[in-house]
Amino acid sequence: MTSTTSFDDFVLAALVRGDSQMTTATQESLDRWQISKWMLLDIVTNHNSQLDYFTFLEQIKARHPGKHLVVMHGDIYFSEDFLHRLLEQIALIEGAGVAWGVLGPAGVTYPYFKIVRNMVDYHGILYPFAQPLPAVHLDGHLLVIHKDLCFNFDPSYRGFHHYDTLLCIRSWAQGLPVFTINLPLRHLGKGNVPEWEERSATLGQVLGEIYGNKTIMTSMGPIALNAEPGTTRDFYKHDVEPTLSRRFGHRAAPDLVFILRIDSDDKAAARETLLSVCGQFEKPSRVLVLCPNRLRATLEEVLRYFGNFVDLVVVSPEHDTSLSAGDVLMGCGNSIRGALPERAVVAFLNCGTILFPNYVRDIRRFHVWGIGVSRVIAALDFDYAVRESQNDRGTINGDEQLIPSWKTEAADDLVSGGVIPLVSLAMPADVVRSVIDDHLYGALTERIFTLKLVARAPVFFLRRLGGVLRRTPEELRAADNFDEIADQSEFLRTAYPFTPLWMKQRSPVSGGATPHVQSSPAIAHSREQLLVLKLSRCPKLIDGIFKLHGVIKQLRKWSAERPSS
Repeated sequence: MTSTTSFDDFVLAALVRGDSQMTTATQESLDRWQISKWMLLDIVTNHNSQLDYFTFLEQIKARHPGKHLVVMHGDIYFSEDFLHRLLEQIALIEGAGVAWGVLGPAGVTYPYFKIVRNMVDYHGILYPFAQPLPAVHLDGHLLVIHKDLCFNFDPSYRGFHHYDTLLCIRSWAQGLPVFTINLPLRHLGKGNVPEWEERSATLGQVLGEIYGNKTIMTSMGPIALNAEPGTTRDFYKHDVEPTLSRRFGHRAAPDLVFILRIDSDDKAAARETLLSVCGQFEKPSRVLVLCPNRLRATLEEVLRYFGNFVDLVVVSPEHDTSLSAGDVLMGCGNSIRGALPERAVVAFLNCGTILFPNYVRDIRRFHVWGIGVSRVIAALDFDYAVRESQNDRGTINGDEQLIPSWKTEAADDLVSGGVIPLVSLAMPADVVRSVIDDHLYGALTERIFTLKLVARAPVFFLRRLGGVLRRTPEELRAADNFDEIADQSEFLRTAYPFTPLWMKQRSPVSGGATPHVQSSPAIAHSREQLLVLKLSRCPKLIDGIFKLHGVIKQLRKWSAERPSS
């Protein structure tokens, strides 16, 4: 596939309604920025809606063979640098050695099925992200269509809805990835939900002849497919994932390093966390265990055992007496800095945290499939496991209750008291080094660490559940005065751009966003949650599996070392 470097490779087309004043927005933008001097235009006036959008696309492609199409609605305002930004985004994708089929500023990303909307519309700004990400669906208000993409529209399915859905499906089926990109525009349209839903039912019949999926996800919601009996083709497994594997196969995934903080002699909690680390679908490259010298003898057997499965390095502070209970680095900042690989992603774990097996794989996929995201912090959701009651001896009783964590779409939500646990964030190693170098005095708490991170790098919330984080009711309490002054000191010292907003929005009584433990634990658990939680309650079974794995591994080693007869 040839590189796209010139405006001459494109034609900008728009279907405008002659009876609507709102559809003059695109024409006004074209005239104001004199787009015709840069790019070939093909503006079609649709009198009385006689021309459907599918036929319009087919006619545009037939009139301009060998051209990439920039197809937009007639109700769009765009900025002066719109075309230049478009070429920049395409150059970013092609510079990474990746082909593309369809591009657009709003869509549903894959594999996380999260909506990205790099646009302003009737509903406001929603979930922007500047870097190109693979998408299984793009909103049709603006689409950039590669010249090599064959439409193959069903002649019996026409109208003004789901041409975007079918274009994306065709692109993935033809081995051309679809991406959301960042473009400066404003869409005035409000959409026609009832008409969209009506056409979705018909589309479900059409797609059900090809795919056996129950639903296909779009920006406006899922489309239910009426799959014919015996249809086993899966859009995501058979079209999307093979295309991603083939087109992104040359891109190397970064190493992932876990930093596990152990500050108590609870061997069961340490074993539980390390089990979830070793049970990942894709193993981490290294596990740094921060452990005070006074606990090393107690935990030696556990650490040595799990060191058989991962590269496990134990790091201890020089002076245990100087440790602060809230210090994320546990006095080991210099040792951590030296132990991190140059190109790696780092995640901090607390003892007792249960990771789901998808954690490492999801983080690495984001860095392989996202274009230009090496400096981006990826965030996964974590639920809290809380035990409320204690007996007279201080021992925790009762079953753990799962409660959802703070759900946020942007790191800016921190200014209103958002709680983003540090375990949720997987950050580039150079950002961690920068935080360590910047923090010279006092304990580096989770809250301050998070503030320092979001000041240094953009955060993208994958909308994937990464695991369960154990918390006591005391740890979920509202911030006290000393926590407040620590936050204020960080904001004032570093002069964040949103400091005034934070000061104004901060409520007099803190903790408004603190997760609330409900009396009724009526929460639907995923299969991953149930499986991991059940396995975590059977340590002997897990130990047996790991021991068996170790024996098989040793037998294979002996077999390989034996001289052939």
